[in-house]
Amino acid sequence: MEMKTIPLNDIDLNDRRFCISYPLEDEALTESIREIGIVQPVLLCDASPLIVITGFRRLASAKKLGLENIPAMIRKVRADEALLLSIHDNLGRGLNTVEKAYALEKMIGAGFSRQTIFGVMALLSLKPHEKVLGSFVAIANEGRPLKDFIIRRGASMKSIEYLLKLDAKERRGIISLLSPLHITDSLLREILEMLILIKIRTGAVYLRGLRGASDGRELKARLKKKSYPILSSMEKKFLAMKQRCALPPHIDIKVDPFFEKEYIDILLKIKSENDVRAAIEKLKAILEDGYIRSILELTQG
Repeated sequence: MEMKTIPLNDIDLNDRRFCISYPLEDEALTESIREIGIVQPVLLCDASPLIVITGFRRLASAKKLGLENIPAMIRKVRADEALLLSIHDNLGRGLNTVEKAYALEKMIGAGFSRQTIFGVMALLSLKPHEKVLGSFVAIANEGRPLKDFIIRRGASMKSIEYLLKLDAKERRGIISLLSPLHITDSLLREILEMLILIKIRTGAVYLRGLRGASDGRELKARLKKKSYPILSSMEKKFLAMKQRCALPPHIDIKVDPFFEKEYIDILLKIKSENDVRAAIEKLKAILEDGYIRSILELTQG
């Protein structure tokens, strides 16, 4: 194929049938094109007007910069071939979750066989399974708020699947609640698990009492009280026991957050032999006073 200089007006920028890029906005790419222009030509399908196969982000940046002409190659291909070209062209840069969803949803819409779709799923490092495929199609059909949330958070498929179990209004509320907070994906999963548990028990997602939480841990603590009232009571008893122990800063006692493990962890921060002796004496004292036994009884039911 020969590279040509094509007027931007000759290209249908609104035809995104082969587009799997998300989001299209890319500030770094725009600045690069501003400095040195488009290095890699876009690929266009021979039609009138011309249809984009690959290069949607480059074209979005070119339009933003007001460029009139762009380097391109034109190829006459069938629609199914063009979609596969788009997918394989983007594999090298690595696709995010939403882009993988778009690729698979468009393949289904184009009538590809399951064998071909599962083959692409393997290339995308996805398990070739109907349930996995269904989850990604659901992502592709969701609105922008959820897609943006998934990308910003780098959400795992487990967290995404929890979100998909909720209805659109509930998801909007949760995204609004969580967006200002810095939380890890593991904490996100725990929060979503408890929200779903509350919905199963009460028929509604509990959000009203979560507004104003300063961080993800406070949010989790509020949810735990709501979803596990007995657990919250046990946690209060444990904290009261620890307070009565009057532990120095270099000694700590920890239990499983859900009191599912029958053992406790005793943590020591030691800088000298004297710290060891002091820790042993303190542990002997709380052992003789029965505090260790009380904590163990709490964890062992």
